[in-house]
Amino acid sequence: MIEFIFKQKSDAIKLQEYLNKEFIQSWFHETLFQHKRHYNLTIEVSPFFKEREKLFNGVTRFVLNDKCMDWSESVLRENYFYEDSDEINQILEIVSEMRMGERPELIELIGEWDEGGYVRDSLEHLLEGKAPISFDSFSKFRLKKLEERLLLMVDLAIDEYKMEQEYQMFVHMLREYLASREQKVLTIHLYSTGYGFRFFDEDMKELTRQDLTKAIDKRLLTNHPLYVDSYTIAPLLSLAPRKIHVYGNGDHQLVRTLQNIFEERIELLPLNYFPDTLLYPSWDIASE
Repeated sequence: MIEFIFKQKSDAIKLQEYLNKEFIQSWFHETLFQHKRHYNLTIEVSPFFKEREKLFNGVTRFVLNDKCMDWSESVLRENYFYEDSDEINQILEIVSEMRMGERPELIELIGEWDEGGYVRDSLEHLLEGKAPISFDSFSKFRLKKLEERLLLMVDLAIDEYKMEQEYQMFVHMLREYLASREQKVLTIHLYSTGYGFRFFDEDMKELTRQDLTKAIDKRLLTNHPLYVDSYTIAPLLSLAPRKIHVYGNGDHQLVRTLQNIFEERIELLPLNYFPDTLLYPSWDIASE
């Protein structure tokens, strides 16, 4: 028999649910100690390897799926003083994505780590004893490295959330500008060179850098110099075309930003859809 003691009733019930999925039998009961309620979960575990593995799986999933997010939320509320539920949920979503491997650029900053292996190792050492196990003490001392890693993740997630909020404000601002801008050309064709774009008008005549610079509304660069790309975004906003055909490199971050700003005006096309005869002779229009 193994006994876990919890301060929170919800934790005891949730762990029991995970153990039930592993077909591990357990009994829940309340106790009163020093005028405080505690919640005990007594677990029947045979000495067989397979049964112990089921126990490890149940407790590990409880820690990784539930408690990690509870701890992360506590950090946001108690360390960073977040109160807005929507903000908290958006930051927790980033933390969750990091832990699922969906934010590799952020994980690179703190390194890969086997969370599940760490929890299982901690459990294995703990279950060697016979005394009841305080889950809160287990978390504080045995899972200290996991909680420290979550602190780093939350810190990175907050920075990422703030950057994403700034990006959304930037996109919204430029959409409003575009909506108020008079259309200067009907269509613009953008040909990806791998490091930038060559501009062609509706007659498939190439626009030089001098043409584009001349077309730019100088207020864009004066009011928002840090945000507006003068080589691509500023000319497009200033020309305000009804349609923008983008050839190739659809995964580029700049293309995604253009899609967010120009929305239904953008059409992505394969690179080979662009007429080859218009590309040669090639010259570096950026030097003009």
